[in-house]
Amino acid sequence: MVRRLRQLIFQFEPVNMEISNLKKDSDYSVLRQWCVTICDFLLSINSEFSNLVYGKYGVMEVIGNIDKTHNLRKMKALYKEMNILVGEDMLSPKQMDDLNQLLKEKFGHNIADEKDKETEIIQKIIKRGKIRNDREFELVKRREEEIWEDDSQMEYAETLRRMMGDYEVPEV
Repeated sequence: MVRRLRQLIFQFEPVNMEISNLKKDSDYSVLRQWCVTICDFLLSINSEFSNLVYGKYGVMEVIGNIDKTHNLRKMKALYKEMNILVGEDMLSPKQMDDLNQLLKEKFGHNIADEKDKETEIIQKIIKRGKIRNDREFELVKRREEEIWEDDSQMEYAETLRRMMGDYEVPEV
């Protein structure tokens, strides 16, 4: 009986690996399509974005290089960078709304949803009172950079700076 179970387990192990690879391929494809959709949107609103999209070291060249290795980690990084790029006052509020609507229709979520997730994570970090890793540090740092000039958020920015300082120079 035990031997039979082992045989069944070993028999299905490759299937699980294939399913895992299918999920990775699917994730990669969705992230890639998200980036291409943003590029297409940028080109549709202003041809001046063509250098950003198709120029030397442009987004499409980066995507082409990532496609050669099919590296999911690099595609996730590009996805995050694209969201940051268009979220940094690159687009007018109306254009941002249009892009978010397009992304919501095509993918079921948008950059505003991603920003809300980040806000939830940052709130958990603040509640906990400390940054645990480099990923959290980068998230907090990016938020602090977004708000540092806003006088109405000075206390919030100070809290973020204190936590970043504590993370960079841990208590002994």
